Amino acid sequence: MDSIKAEAKEFALFKNNSISLAPMAGTSSVVFRSICHRYGADFSTTELVSARGIAYKHSLEPSFRYLELDPVHGGPCSIQLFGYEPEDFSRAVPMILEDPRLSSAMAIDINMGCPVPKVVKTGAGSALMKNWLLASQIIEATVRACEPYHKPVTVKFRKGWDELQSDTVGFAKMCIDSGAKGLTLHARTRDQMYRGRADWNCIAEVKSATAHTGIPLIGNGDVNDGTSAKAMMKLTGVDGVAVGRAAQGNPYIFSQIRAFIDGRDSALYVPTPEERVSVMLEHLAGLISHIGEAQACKEMRSQIAYYFKGQRFASEYKAAAMSADSFDEVRLIAEQWLERVQGDGV
Repeated sequence: MDSIKAEAKEFALFKNNSISLAPMAGTSSVVFRSICHRYGADFSTTELVSARGIAYKHSLEPSFRYLELDPVHGGPCSIQLFGYEPEDFSRAVPMILEDPRLSSAMAIDINMGCPVPKVVKTGAGSALMKNWLLASQIIEATVRACEPYHKPVTVKFRKGWDELQSDTVGFAKMCIDSGAKGLTLHARTRDQMYRGRADWNCIAEVKSATAHTGIPLIGNGDVNDGTSAKAMMKLTGVDGVAVGRAAQGNPYIFSQIRAFIDGRDSALYVPTPEERVSVMLEHLAGLISHIGEAQACKEMRSQIAYYFKGQRFASEYKAAAMSADSFDEVRLIAEQWLERVQGDGV
């Protein structure tokens, strides 16, 4: 009974104007999720992990760095799986939820929105939006696997495969009928990838058509700041928003969005250059503690670019930091950039 109550309490975060960190491959590490939670993300989702990889290797260890949770510092977090065989989900879910390191997961989220070719060509990700029967079977299998652990199942999907194959409302209803207890909708088609504008009207249509079920809907796509988050909520009536690419190198966005939603526009949080450097180095140090210095510096390169994005005098320092091979080298370059900015009186 206690586990059921805990589930209900955490899952309630899906509602009440929630702000969450969307799952992003190469970004949503346990380290970054913890930083985002500190800045106001209500919950997060791990980057996508292969259900088949877990099921057939009979081990969590090869995937553990992507599954890892930090319930103390990272806040509530769902584990996202992708795949194309219901049996893979049936086998992977118990392995995950019976592991004491992962049993605090808020939910199991099923990826039905990834547009990347290497995922889609297997029939997984957004390819499932063309195969509703298989999508339903995967949801039902996952729900059955989660039941003994009292964990809800959620689904993240897109507007459709393309504009010609787009029945977003119908797909959402199928997910709910199959047992999903929460939905996240990225308002672009697979054909768009991450290009063009997100169609918030399709989010509004889904919310209107499913409101009577009580199933929460999270909106995703073009939530870039507090203004856009508040606008999406007003237009669509969603229960919350998920922030994706706009959070890269910019975890402060969650504080900014919360201020707007709560009507505290004048309290908009703007990080100082010193804080930007401090957070970037914290991010890198955290990755080093998990995967070692060489691999962390390599994987952090794209994130470093985001931390420097839009900052004064950043170009040459960003390029140098992205080619650095050690924490000390990145720190030295960042400190040199700070001296330049401070010397300019900014």
